[in-house]
Amino acid sequence: MQKHDEMAQTLQKINAIRQQQEQVFKMAKYYAVSEETINTLLEQICFEVSQIMKCQRVSIWLFNEDRTRLHSQNAYNEETKEHTIESDFCIEDFPFYFEEIQSQRTLAADDIDGCPATREIAEKYFATPNQFASLLDACIILSSGIGGLLCCESRERREWNSFDRMVVSSIADMLSFLFDRLSRIDFEKNLHRLAFVDPLTEMGNYNAFLAQADARISEVDQNQEGIFVYMNIDQFIEIHSVLGPELADDIIRVVAERFLLHFEKPYHVARIAFDHFVIFAPYDKGGTKFKRKMENLIDKLREPILVASQEVYLTFSYGMAYYPKDVLTPIEGVQAARFALETSKRQTSRKSVGVYNADTHQHMKRTMMSEMNLRKGLDMNEFRLFYQPQVLCDTGEIIGFEALIRWQHPELGLIYPADFIELAESTGFIISIGEWVIRQALEQLKQFKQLGLHDLTVSVNLSPRHFLQHNLPVYLDKCIQETQIDPRNLLLEITESVAMERHEIVQQRIHQLAEKGFSIAIDDFGTGYSAFIYLQSFPIKQLKIDRSFIMNIVHNDKSRAIVNAIIQLGKTLEIRTVAEGVETQEQWDILKGKNCDELQGFYFAKPLNEEDMQSLLTRMKAENQLSLPVVQV
Repeated sequence: MQKHDEMAQTLQKINAIRQQQEQVFKMAKYYAVSEETINTLLEQICFEVSQIMKCQRVSIWLFNEDRTRLHSQNAYNEETKEHTIESDFCIEDFPFYFEEIQSQRTLAADDIDGCPATREIAEKYFATPNQFASLLDACIILSSGIGGLLCCESRERREWNSFDRMVVSSIADMLSFLFDRLSRIDFEKNLHRLAFVDPLTEMGNYNAFLAQADARISEVDQNQEGIFVYMNIDQFIEIHSVLGPELADDIIRVVAERFLLHFEKPYHVARIAFDHFVIFAPYDKGGTKFKRKMENLIDKLREPILVASQEVYLTFSYGMAYYPKDVLTPIEGVQAARFALETSKRQTSRKSVGVYNADTHQHMKRTMMSEMNLRKGLDMNEFRLFYQPQVLCDTGEIIGFEALIRWQHPELGLIYPADFIELAESTGFIISIGEWVIRQALEQLKQFKQLGLHDLTVSVNLSPRHFLQHNLPVYLDKCIQETQIDPRNLLLEITESVAMERHEIVQQRIHQLAEKGFSIAIDDFGTGYSAFIYLQSFPIKQLKIDRSFIMNIVHNDKSRAIVNAIIQLGKTLEIRTVAEGVETQEQWDILKGKNCDELQGFYFAKPLNEEDMQSLLTRMKAENQLSLPVVQV
């Protein structure tokens, strides 16, 4: 009869656990597990465990990051029927207990006072002597390691058997699933925010704007018109320099609030960079509503902004392009409106208003073609590569260089890529320039080998058109064979926009190059599309954190949070992170504290021409050290 009762109790426990698991899995299946529902669910689990295990108290605890403290999530007292949050457990108070619970799957103490692992608890934690006599703990094991505990406490002495251990372990595993699921949901929310929300203003960013405007365009009929507006603050760079980054950020927040106050659906507004804002609006016949909206916005923006006990007055300029007359897509709309703004600012730098003119745009391109003959520049050997050191974050040791192209024009002097790469891309001449860069970078790697510096790398930027060009792998193979350079020493950098363009083709190309031994890096990470799906699809080796985040990392909490999120993302996915634009010791110290892998910036060295770089390496090699920080050349 006794055995029959024990069997019935056992079956009852198993059935209760099964029902509990089905409920949890059902909630997870329908995404009902959230920060709002987890507390109620934990209360229910603690209550049911107390019934299953016939315990007077059941509690759930989670470790902090370094497992030196246990935080109470819920504690249920069967006698009072109350759910409470207990005080934290600290390793300083219970060192032996912390050691024991992390060394075994379950910790069973038939006699709390007599068990060495729990004697500290009996003496210091329980409010009165003999409050509880027995204890059974099971580890909650998360994907990151031991994450917490499920604790069962009994007023009567009990001999915990192997079935008891199995039961609490099973329930603890169910809690592991819950907390991992909750952590994953939180991680996905953070990734989405990083991809679509401007961290400074909480407005949508460029990626969100493109998606919203595209959805809006696809919903309207052929007779619907729209207008794209590209707006920025006049002379904001000077304001930023005078007031400093923190007060300048305050100004941007106020401006963003005023934008959002005046534009809501069906209008779409976003901050896409620094002091740059974009708007997409339906355009009624004659534009009466839109014009009234813009007039009200400008009036509001002209109101003074109080910062540091002084009033700041702003003026604004903007450019406009019409859909579908001028443009057919949001990307074209933003580009055309910006061109209209820049064209109007050539006439006046303040309060300028420009309307896109396709003929002017085409004429400017043709003028650039005639003034800056790219092919002649390449034929006459007018291009140069400059090299900026990349260093290990921990030590400052040089581990490689980024190759940066410049045009040494015989009449116009040194021309930077921003002034000719877009033209080269649009004409297709970017392929020839890109092949020249690859060839020069490999020749430089040969010189490194002659100096005995076999491990140094050189990174080269590949344009979208060149990266997707069918002959790129063949050309890389040919150059590698001719120079006898290990492909691992040549890093190929692409932007996020490239990674998102024609996803399947890009994925195939990245895998193709990775199989040949080349490493792929994502440049300016965090400023473009930020569609993180490619990180799990592609064998990416590096994420280069854009300098705009590093610039404000010392004084801006959100910039630090974004940088930390990218670094942790890299750690999780085993992708190295490189911070660009490091200019101060303080920035270096912060990045070192966040375990960034590599750094690059003026604090260590400006881009060096070939002669200066060779001189630097020769001198440092003679001194038997390759560590920067600041190098004066």
